[in-house]
Amino acid sequence: MEEKKEFYLIVRGEKVAVNEEVYRAYTRPIRAEQRRKRRTWKCRKLSETGGYYVRCKERCESCPYYLAGNSSLGNITSLDKLVDYEVEIEDKSSDPEAEYIERETTEEEHAKLQRAVSRLTPRQQEMIRLVFFEGKTKSEVAKQFGIEKQSVCDAMRRIYASIKKFLEKDEENLS
Repeated sequence: MEEKKEFYLIVRGEKVAVNEEVYRAYTRPIRAEQRRKRRTWKCRKLSETGGYYVRCKERCESCPYYLAGNSSLGNITSLDKLVDYEVEIEDKSSDPEAEYIERETTEEEHAKLQRAVSRLTPRQQEMIRLVFFEGKTKSEVAKQFGIEKQSVCDAMRRIYASIKKFLEKDEENLS
């Protein structure tokens, strides 16, 4: 008589009974990943006949391949060896000149924007401060000023147009 196996999965801390098909479908990718990792942990070396590569069966601590400075993930070169061989490594992620130019450009743009905002009326400046620096919604600004939300939207549209006009004039004056 065939013994019926029960299959369970742990879902959110609870043991759930499932059929064999669901269990195997769930565990198949997990097991495949575990096998893939186990294969990469072992070194590959030339077979005894010399025609192909096989996985190393020795413990890595005693393996001559490992002791020669290699590993299952490839030849690992230490930074000390690179320094000994006078290898120069360029850090492409850091470009001081580009960073300086970017910082200067940002500062100039902030200064232009500050000059444009300073030309607005105090009420418009207050709206800009509330919306952009304090993160208030247009409804909250409308409530604070005692006006309709649509009035705030219209005022913001006029503010944007004014700032754009000031910035364009500023740009024309510089050229």
